[in-house]
Amino acid sequence: MNVSLYLNHGTWVHRLDGRTKTLVVLGFFVLALCFSHPAYLLGILALVVGGLVAAQAGINVKKIWVLATLLVCYSMMLWPFFVEGETPVPVFDVFGVTWEGCVFGLGMGIRLLIMVWGGVWLLSTSTIEELAQASQQLGLPARGGFVFSLAFRWVGILMGAGIGVIQAQRSRGLDLSSGSIMERIRKYVPLVVPLIGHALRQTNLLAMALESKGFHPTAHRSVLKTGKMKSPDYAVLIFLNMLLGMSGWMWWHGIGTLTVRF
Repeated sequence: MNVSLYLNHGTWVHRLDGRTKTLVVLGFFVLALCFSHPAYLLGILALVVGGLVAAQAGINVKKIWVLATLLVCYSMMLWPFFVEGETPVPVFDVFGVTWEGCVFGLGMGIRLLIMVWGGVWLLSTSTIEELAQASQQLGLPARGGFVFSLAFRWVGILMGAGIGVIQAQRSRGLDLSSGSIMERIRKYVPLVVPLIGHALRQTNLLAMALESKGFHPTAHRSVLKTGKMKSPDYAVLIFLNMLLGMSGWMWWHGIGTLTVRF
């Protein structure tokens, strides 16, 4: 079983060139790093959500909503204990928690959410082959593009193998939904052994397949279909450059950033 996030919906976002989509996600990351105030980060998050809606990728967002929620919650709970501020929170004053730290933690949670959902948007609209080709067209060496594509491919393979192992153990009577949290964690430990064995076996098969096909990391590779930049790609990149330029100017002047002490 191979779990893939790619959705073949044929939207205008899917028809963008792989280089454009890769640069857009990198641009989202840079924009998220330019600000720390939640109000400004929410504006960037709105752009990411708009991209997910345009790509009809809601089903993939639902798959990882638990992870996204935990990231935001952990950030909001942990950062206030490490950030100093001027306005203490009455209930948690004894721990040194301030409102400035809470606001900063919320901003960091939104920043993580932007990066996670940006990656989901990219994987929902691009195939592994498209990403590998785009990375090489952007200047990444051929061996780097192969490693890049193989990493994404292995994530789906291992996720699918994990689901298969869980289903097999459930068919044999393993109940993973009962007991306390620690008991549930202990039940998942035996599932790691067959998953590691599957990963080692697949790695060996991959090495033999590459060797039998004469794979060489420095060999020149031809592609069946080469992506081409079109008018929508240039329009998206122009809009992205405008956002990056404006955000860089705001960052330079301290707009949208919180002044805190660690």
